[in-house]
Amino acid sequence: MKRFLIPLSLIIFAAVAAWVNIQRISVPMIRTSPLHPIYTISSPDDATALAQGKTVIKLGPCLFGLYPGAMAFKSLTEAKDFLGLKGYEPQKWRIFQLSGDYQLDVTEGVLNKTLQLSRDMTPNDNQ
Repeated sequence: MKRFLIPLSLIIFAAVAAWVNIQRISVPMIRTSPLHPIYTISSPDDATALAQGKTVIKLGPCLFGLYPGAMAFKSLTEAKDFLGLKGYEPQKWRIFQLSGDYQLDVTEGVLNKTLQLSRDMTPNDNQ
């Protein structure tokens, strides 16, 4: 039993640390008047949740760097071009504006903070 005590303690410590990290980053940054909008892509399920008044977030870096943060784009055109270049089907992906400022909340094309989806920017003809 004693030989399992240290590994078990390490596993419990890692689980608690991960839980604390997730709790810390689960509160989104909301900027009321961003000067430089941020866009991201996500599933149509998020559009449905947003339309129902639910809070939908996109995570910044978490789990001690294992997840670098959600992709971010500085314009609608950039997000649309990304979808086209990757060959993603428009029916399976939506473009959303986030609650942050591109110059403050994005590093190297990914979010550096957790942000909230603020509105669906996908044209109605793709729905």
